[in-house]
Amino acid sequence: MRNVRIDWYRLLGYSLLFLLFSLVVTIGFVFSLTGNLAHLTQIEIQISGIELAFSLAMFVSIPVLMCRFGFYFYRMVKGGRKSDIGIICYQNLFNPFNFLLFPSLLNRNGQESRRRCLVSLTLLLILYLVVFFDTQIKPMLLSMSTW
Repeated sequence: MRNVRIDWYRLLGYSLLFLLFSLVVTIGFVFSLTGNLAHLTQIEIQISGIELAFSLAMFVSIPVLMCRFGFYFYRMVKGGRKSDIGIICYQNLFNPFNFLLFPSLLNRNGQESRRRCLVSLTLLLILYLVVFFDTQIKPMLLSMSTW
């Protein structure tokens, strides 16, 4: 596996671009519903705009990540296996998804595709956890704070 480096400037830039995107979505949403921009100073409107922008980004990124996983999984299984390993055989316990668990069954191209599959799965898991927090945990915490 490669070393993982975090480019903080790029991460900060993407975060600022997301906030700009959420601001544009909020302005468009408020202006289309009310016809004036006087409500933009309310914090609840701004938080709703960030949640709406996150929902739009989520609806785009989930299918993209699933297609990316499917593409690289197909490449891993089709051309990334070692020459003496079958798709369904006893080495992978008759399950092609076990190629993700056993990198010793893959050649160099297969290991690269496996890494990209695992990155896609990790990002999908993080996205689902954020959605779960936003839809289940946050309303529960907000309802407890009104006691």
